[in-house]
Amino acid sequence: MTGAVTQERGTATALLLRAALYFVFWVVLAGAGLKDLAAGLVTAVIAAWISLRLMPAGELAAKPGPVLALFVRFLWQSVVAGVTVARIALTPGMPLKPGMVEYRSSLPPGNRRFLFMTYASLLPGTLPTGTDGTDLIEVHVLDVDQPVAAQLAVEEARIAGVLADGAAP
Repeated sequence: MTGAVTQERGTATALLLRAALYFVFWVVLAGAGLKDLAAGLVTAVIAAWISLRLMPAGELAAKPGPVLALFVRFLWQSVVAGVTVARIALTPGMPLKPGMVEYRSSLPPGNRRFLFMTYASLLPGTLPTGTDGTDLIEVHVLDVDQPVAAQLAVEEARIAGVLADGAAP
């Protein structure tokens, strides 16, 4: 009986935390007008409820400190990617060798691997296009001569370092 009560409390806590995070995101996007707040509150609760159905509490837990460090790194990489894309666009003769690279992931199939693939798709010059259900990920790259697999391994280690084994919302 105690386990069921603990699980219900964990789910309720996850629902409240997720709803609060979605609500803050709503306010940032829509503003703090009375109508916006009312719509945002309803939307945040619905989104939190749906998110718990799609990814139950504790399935993908994260450590707050490493998440913040990864976020800051991601912001910096976004700036670098923007400069890189601008440089490519303004230098049409830039030698690129687009193609596909296979990357062998050490993350288990499922949400952890999909999180990594989503993160990798936001990195400059890489776009994971799919997985064969094993540990191989197909990645489209702008230059096959670059050490893409080594860069992905570093980023995958960062993602793995952010994920915790304990329960979290």
